[in-house]
Amino acid sequence: MENMFEFSELFPWLGLLIGSCLGSFLNVVAYRLPRDESVVSPRSKCPSCQKPIPWSINLPLLGWLYLKGRAQCCGAKISPRYPIVEGTVGLLFAWIFYSFMLDQDVGIFVSSCLFVWIMIGVVVIDFETMLIPDRFSIGGACLGLCLSIYFPSLHMVEFSSIGASRFYSTMTSLTGILIGSGLLYWIGAVAGRIMGREALGEGDVKLLGCIGAFCGWQGAVFSIFGGALLGCLLFLPILVLQKIKLSPFKGHQPLGFGVELPFGPYLAMAGLGYFFGLSHWIDPWFGWTKNCVF
Repeated sequence: MENMFEFSELFPWLGLLIGSCLGSFLNVVAYRLPRDESVVSPRSKCPSCQKPIPWSINLPLLGWLYLKGRAQCCGAKISPRYPIVEGTVGLLFAWIFYSFMLDQDVGIFVSSCLFVWIMIGVVVIDFETMLIPDRFSIGGACLGLCLSIYFPSLHMVEFSSIGASRFYSTMTSLTGILIGSGLLYWIGAVAGRIMGREALGEGDVKLLGCIGAFCGWQGAVFSIFGGALLGCLLFLPILVLQKIKLSPFKGHQPLGFGVELPFGPYLAMAGLGYFFGLSHWIDPWFGWTKNCVF
């Protein structure tokens, strides 16, 4: 028993280690996938001089700190995005492993790890390229649906009959995909009609289907408005600073009406917030719909 207790104490640290390694791999995916390059080979190279990076200095978090943010081969500056992604995924995995240590729910554990990895990937790629790969959005929606079939607890379904539980969980996921994608599509269509130009990209619509597959339609609806709120909270101060000529993004295109901005990262962050606790405060607001849809 003492050995098991000691191991459980180390479980969050194991999550931090695994999460940091998966965050490092996510950095590779985020760089190569938009360029249609293999994420498996060749080995990682310096983005400046293209020399292969030795594994000994390519360790998650530690490598960047050891090198003080500079490439060993040519001294070029290494983007802080790499340790930020590694650290974020690592900390979220540490929390997931800690939660699993308490409730022992395999379905929630597996789903949480996969959802975090997908959403952080969307945040990084969409911020840098204004694109959301279908492998993350459509692939994520299919994955969420499959997980809902095998793990009804993903949608907090606890019926005595496993068949009924899986049916209800599957319908919850499907409803999330359809309502989430459909609602955002029509919001984008109406906004585009009013503005006379495309207001939302197809990637955002498909991403919301992915969020709905994991979080249900309530989580998808929340992500639309939660994501919009997050975007406003971030960009309104920047607009004010820009107005008084203190913009933190000098040299970049100034923000304003008609400037394209990625919406996917905010949808993803709102989806993560809902998935990791906000659902307890949000779902009661949808209580009147319990007898209408899954």
